Amino acid sequence: MTQLVFYDISSPRQPRSYAPNPSKARLALSFKGVDFKTEWVDLLYIEKVRRGLNCSATRKLDNGSDFFTLPMLRVPSTNTVLGDSFDIANYLDDTFPDSGAGRLFPPDANGKWMQYESPAKDTPFFAPITTNVGAKHEAYAKFNFHVDATFSAAMIGYSQYLPFNLETADAVKAIMCKRAHLKSWDDLSITGEARKASKDPFMENLKGLAECFEDGGGVYLEGQRPCYADLILGGWVNMLSQIMPVEEWEDFRTWHGGVFAGLHDELQEKYFVCT
Repeated sequence: MTQLVFYDISSPRQPRSYAPNPSKARLALSFKGVDFKTEWVDLLYIEKVRRGLNCSATRKLDNGSDFFTLPMLRVPSTNTVLGDSFDIANYLDDTFPDSGAGRLFPPDANGKWMQYESPAKDTPFFAPITTNVGAKHEAYAKFNFHVDATFSAAMIGYSQYLPFNLETADAVKAIMCKRAHLKSWDDLSITGEARKASKDPFMENLKGLAECFEDGGGVYLEGQRPCYADLILGGWVNMLSQIMPVEEWEDFRTWHGGVFAGLHDELQEKYFVCT
């Protein structure tokens, strides 16, 4: 089979993948052990690249306009382009059911994560979260929505650390400010006591997710066996590992008995491949 082409967001940390949804898809590709190469795309040019591949937006902004983002996966042998991390995971599990580490969506999964609901589930975001209602493997789609809500609600505290490319940083910040209805990028800067105060709500909001891990059953949500639910969570924790100030990341690793750090370390060692 012709090598798959994966589109990820570039940064000065290249080839390090940092954004959560591309990270979910990258983890899934590596989990399946399929051959792929990465095309790195600057945030400023995502819409152009996506339109050039005739890949429509899968999300809308709160004003109803298209939100062009990544990841994308191009399958040269069939001239297919997938533009959503959940669609990519479904494609990989259907096309390569038993390759790599096995099923992304094991049919007998029944962990506590399936009942998880985010405390931020009703939060209005400027880029509303994809629900994938009615999608194949709907339990995973539901978990994806609730995990996205929990972490997205905390991102206002970390957006100031996003690793933009120097050449396009000002233009990208202007676009993001417009999308988020902000007057200035400086509005996202949280420092001092306000920053310290933002830690506790985030840690509290993660309590329910931490409780989804099986007691003493291993680092994964299903215990000893990884599945796509772990990659959903792992994509977000990977982002925090890349954008949090070092001392905050080290502190985060201790939260809730270190369950998120344990999952992160396991996924990074086994399944996080940048090519």
